[in-house]
Amino acid sequence: MVEKHIKHLLYNHDCVIIPDFGGLITRYVPARINPVKHTLVPPSKKIAFNEKLVLNDGLLISTIAYANNTTKEEARQLVISFVHEVRTRLDSEQRYELTDIGVFKYNHEQKLVFDYTEGDNLLEASFGLPEIVARPIRHEEPAVLRTLIKERQLAEPAPARKPFKARLKRAYHVAAGLALTGLVGTALYMLSLQTDYNLSSLNPISLINGDKQAVDEKMATAAIPVQQEATLGQSAALGAFDATESGIEEGAVSLDGTSGNAFKQDAQFTADESVINSEDTIEEVAAPAPTTTTVSDKDGRFYIITGGYARMLNAEFSRQEIAEFGHESKVLEPGKGSRLFKVSVADFATAEEAQAAMNTYRKSFGENIWVYNN
Repeated sequence: MVEKHIKHLLYNHDCVIIPDFGGLITRYVPARINPVKHTLVPPSKKIAFNEKLVLNDGLLISTIAYANNTTKEEARQLVISFVHEVRTRLDSEQRYELTDIGVFKYNHEQKLVFDYTEGDNLLEASFGLPEIVARPIRHEEPAVLRTLIKERQLAEPAPARKPFKARLKRAYHVAAGLALTGLVGTALYMLSLQTDYNLSSLNPISLINGDKQAVDEKMATAAIPVQQEATLGQSAALGAFDATESGIEEGAVSLDGTSGNAFKQDAQFTADESVINSEDTIEEVAAPAPTTTTVSDKDGRFYIITGGYARMLNAEFSRQEIAEFGHESKVLEPGKGSRLFKVSVADFATAEEAQAAMNTYRKSFGENIWVYNN
């Protein structure tokens, strides 16, 4: 009976004193969120116990007397009996439970402590408010769509893994391709290291353009009347110089130490001298006759080379220009592993003689000439 009155007083009062035992004190607790349960708890009261509040304030006894329509003395005797029962239970069982309020017990130091059990919400303003569940919203597909997706997944067979032999064959092809690519790259690199080889000769566009230009020159020479052959011969001579692989390549320089542009100017002067101004007398300018100064076999001599060419026609024109200045120029045909026709300005029996003459020829042909042992 006393427990019922204590709980009723805790709804409307912040402190309820049990005479000769202690006081129950309420404390306001604001609303809170439980992150584990995802719930929102309304505001409430939390109860604590202070055993030093033993003075009778008359609140509990007056409430019991009024509710039971008895005198205060009778109500006081009820409270005394309740306190005696609580102490007896604590001595025998070491605990006593106030229904829906808390539990009294002794700690290891034999001091009376109180553990509040969260039962009914004792805050009158929050009476009847339940805990609100606030779980995260998850997007869920409609039931029909989920069924269709599940049926499709069951209908689709699992991708079959390729057999081991097929995977091994594929790996073998990939490794062979990588090895072949490495070998080709190595071969091109080693080929570029040869001093007598020019990578420009590998350009198929330049070869096609040069051959096409040579055919066009022959067709033009055959179709134009004899009266204009001299002028056409001059144009063909100039066109042949333009079709060379970058003129005279590495090591090919003009007589005064400049690049191949000087050769074009000399060719222009030579072609102009061959033109006859008289209309009655026209001198035919023919293509260069096959040279007799061509070295095709190994002879062991040391040649001073001015340049290398991918076509014999270009090498012969360069040889003729050098010969016009009084040098014994020769054309060396490509040897094994080479495609260049090399043009020499002089040749010697020993390497010492060739090296000694290099300084003299550098004054006329520049620093890019070199000695080649045939």
